Amino acid sequence: MATKPPRSVNLLANLPLNILLYAVLIIPLAIMIYISFTDWNPAKGYDWWQAPLSGINNFVRMLGDVRLGAALGRTIVFVLVVVAVEFLLGLGMAYLLLAEFPGKRGIISLIIYPLMLPWVVVGMVFYLLFADFGPVVNVLKAIMGETFTKTSLLLNPTIGFTVIMLADIWQWTPFMFLILYAGLSAVPKKLIEAAQVLGASSRTIFWRIQFPLIRPLAMIALVLRSLEAFKVFDAVYMITRGGPGSTTETISFYIYMLAVRYYDMAYASAVSLVLLIALAIVIRVFVKYAIERGGA
Repeated sequence: MATKPPRSVNLLANLPLNILLYAVLIIPLAIMIYISFTDWNPAKGYDWWQAPLSGINNFVRMLGDVRLGAALGRTIVFVLVVVAVEFLLGLGMAYLLLAEFPGKRGIISLIIYPLMLPWVVVGMVFYLLFADFGPVVNVLKAIMGETFTKTSLLLNPTIGFTVIMLADIWQWTPFMFLILYAGLSAVPKKLIEAAQVLGASSRTIFWRIQFPLIRPLAMIALVLRSLEAFKVFDAVYMITRGGPGSTTETISFYIYMLAVRYYDMAYASAVSLVLLIALAIVIRVFVKYAIERGGA
């Protein structure tokens, strides 16, 4: 009969993993929390541990930061739009590809191809498509004539932000498709065949049998994709650089500007900390009331 190893052996066995966890996650988080209560700016010539404490000044400053509120609102709109579109497109393609037909594997390979590309490549592709010398502008010039020559698409805040959303939808719809297709493929065929024998339509089978069975999986996909979409940075950087002005900034890009461009590390840390806490609360509530109850 096997005996349980001593506690000291377990501690030693887990020591490398604990050290890595503390070094990669916990220590940087603790430093960020400390910096958020200081007035540290690298341009002032001293290190972060030498920075004077400022209390909750950075957090109070957030209450009147109009640019922060605009970036946060823009990010929420981005998440709601792209995640909804990606979910619907992914669900539609997954349902259509359940049927067997020649060339199905090739179509699936083409669908998931964008997911394999780095974000920088995707951002550059969509920038080149909609740039002043790009094919989209040339086509519009050919249709509208010389009256279009003075218009720059990416300098329009609405069009620029729409292009960023299109880039995200193009790359991440395959993610939704893969998860939902796997879920729909795992639905027992006997249930579908029994419903067909009873005269149920394809629409009824989908809404009464297939979709309820994959609802927990769909909720997980929505949570994962929403988290990733909330962090969008690369597309903004590559396509519009947050411009014109700050009209296409997302919250991640604004934090980048604070930390890297303005050297306001203390305020950037405070914004990041509040954002981290807010996201943790939202995720916890969503998991509790959507995923757990959805799977009950």
